[in-house]
Amino acid sequence: MSSHAVTAAAGLHADGVAAFEAGDEAGAADLLAQAAKQSLDSTVLNDLAVVLAALGETERARALLTTCLTLDESDADAVANLELLDDQRSWRSSPTIAGDEDVPERAYPGMPLALTMSEHAMRYSMALGVLPGSDFLDVGCGTGYGSEMLTWRGGRVRGFDLWQPAEHERPRWSGGAELTYGFDVTKDELPAADAAVMFEVLEHLDDGPAALRNVFNAVDTLLVSFPNPTHHGSHLNPHHVNDWPLERVEEELMRAAATRFAQLKTAHMYQPQGLPTILSGREPEAPFWIILAQGVGEARTRPAGRRLTLPR
Repeated sequence: MSSHAVTAAAGLHADGVAAFEAGDEAGAADLLAQAAKQSLDSTVLNDLAVVLAALGETERARALLTTCLTLDESDADAVANLELLDDQRSWRSSPTIAGDEDVPERAYPGMPLALTMSEHAMRYSMALGVLPGSDFLDVGCGTGYGSEMLTWRGGRVRGFDLWQPAEHERPRWSGGAELTYGFDVTKDELPAADAAVMFEVLEHLDDGPAALRNVFNAVDTLLVSFPNPTHHGSHLNPHHVNDWPLERVEEELMRAAATRFAQLKTAHMYQPQGLPTILSGREPEAPFWIILAQGVGEARTRPAGRRLTLPR
């Protein structure tokens, strides 16, 4: 800023203060706005707001953009960026985001079933502390709230879901998770990563075993949850097609892992009725089961059969 501009801004500032003290609030506001315009570069403020929004600091970004419009109501960049900030949250209010009004197909921020949301978020919270590496897959990511949580620790997070949201309800998160929709985990190949989570997904799939083979082909560690069909079976939830007991869940994990690994190490956990917490242990009667499964060693390939050559 030139010395002339500094002097002019200081003069406008002094005149604005004087106007305010004299009781002329409107005049003071106009003079001080002019002083601010000469003192500040609104382009810098706008660019800083964009950077803050990318860092997830939306309220600070909003404050800066509002300041830009206070200085110049016709600031097109500030108007457009404020609209974008508002649009990033509007998807949450879509009336079809749950997929089914009576029995929601997916959890989403702001859902009225607070305990359900808490139960789901608790699994991702635990994943932050037990998953190895920093490259994670969120298989069956839904609205992506869990993928966003995984970015709090992961260097890269990729989420996949069969759901194909309309443009107005496509989730937008600030953490950088890469969400892919219209992805069929029973058929579409997953990319390699360090570990994966698969929460409340298998019970929805017509070919759960194929999905598990796909996952274990991409990672060696899987944190998976499955609802006890006694509490959450297809007789209660029409979106569930697999009513597997705990033994069947364990069996399918073993079979899928065996296609790549020599053995599978597992650690059991569960969520008790009515409490958003996770306890250690194998509890077949619990409402939700959680298993941390890790493949170890390479599976041995069966040697080709030998043919005997008989003497003639």
